[in-house]
Amino acid sequence: MRRGFNLLMAIFMLLLLAGLAMLTLSYARIHAHFFADTYTKEQAELFADSVTEAALMRIEANESKLDFLSPKGRFRAHVQVERCYVLPSYKDENANCKRGINVTFIDTPASNGYMMLRIEVNSTKDAFLSPIRIYRRTLQRP
Repeated sequence: MRRGFNLLMAIFMLLLLAGLAMLTLSYARIHAHFFADTYTKEQAELFADSVTEAALMRIEANESKLDFLSPKGRFRAHVQVERCYVLPSYKDENANCKRGINVTFIDTPASNGYMMLRIEVNSTKDAFLSPIRIYRRTLQRP
């Protein structure tokens, strides 16, 4: 009688330990997925910052193509100039605002030449555990 009870107790302990091991592995998988997503999202945000600076350089060079691809091909970015803020007297002199961009006339000389950029960064297909999309609107002066 005692041997049978010890055998049942041993089986119960093994099942309990197996359940705890499965629970631990499940939490480890969830945390690994979370850290991987956080890491790739941070990479996408840093790429968006770099794209902002590169777009400003291309705007200064009067280039119209404002699409970017990350060096390893993980992210694709598209930049669109939404609005250009100029003084009415500087409209003809500002070459960055001559390309069909919506021009808003302002009254303060300190804000002359600012541009509102819309930046969209997307992860490429099957590059990560979950798709990443960052959408940012920023006011910059080239």
